[in-house]
Amino acid sequence: MLSFFVLLSGYVVTALYSANSTGRFVEKVYIKEQAYHALVSLLPYILQGLRKEDSSYDSLLDPWAMPFVVETEKGRLEVVIYDEDRFFNLNKVGDDRIYQAVFERLLRLLEISPGYTSRLLAWIGKEPQSFESEYPVKRAPLDSPQELRFIGMTKEDLYGRTVGDVSYPGLLSLVTTYSSGKININTAPKYILMALDPRIDSTVADRIIEYRRSKPFKRVNDLVLVEGVTFDILYRIQKIIDVKSSHFRIKATVKTGDVETTLEVIYDRNKNRVVYKRIY
Repeated sequence: MLSFFVLLSGYVVTALYSANSTGRFVEKVYIKEQAYHALVSLLPYILQGLRKEDSSYDSLLDPWAMPFVVETEKGRLEVVIYDEDRFFNLNKVGDDRIYQAVFERLLRLLEISPGYTSRLLAWIGKEPQSFESEYPVKRAPLDSPQELRFIGMTKEDLYGRTVGDVSYPGLLSLVTTYSSGKININTAPKYILMALDPRIDSTVADRIIEYRRSKPFKRVNDLVLVEGVTFDILYRIQKIIDVKSSHFRIKATVKTGDVETTLEVIYDRNKNRVVYKRIY
């Protein structure tokens, strides 16, 4: 797989370097078009690599989690993959009380009003509309986390804020609309781990992250091997956690000179299909 990437990288950057006989605007359009076709041709091999991975568990120590970069004098190719199952799926909020509780804890951890829960439920049609809005209620699952702005969330809520000396990440960096709904404890960021249960505080979340750096969890029950995680905690959260992932976001970028082209897709490994794709 590595040798293929290296060979294809040379093809990509060389092919995109041959447009300097035209005007600059036309040249950029040509480079973008060539980059798109080159990246599309690369995608099946990336997906094949994901399918061949040991899917009994997924962790940040796996080859897919390591960025792949090839640089030549003519250009640069970078492939970055991360799993969507490390994040909280917004569309699960109305499915079960446990998801709603996790979402409300996450909002509090980020210094966001938990009152947005009822607005989200109304937006996706899980409870009657109870707030005034210039936008119609969608009454369907979210297609993108960006829809949170329609329920009144501020820029700071979505992209992050600083309170005193503490900086909080924005909600958009921790949520998704593409996942199985189960959160992979091998890859979940700290704030997601803390939101799982009131007794998983900052210290316990740090211990989980430190533990998995050298020894990924192979079973959900292995979580109790971390100091501070009790069987009571495991019992409460076992329904919404996992040690493997089903959805992966792939970002493949080619940069030639000052022209950069990215192909971004979300791949459902369980169903072996791409569920989202865009080029920019």
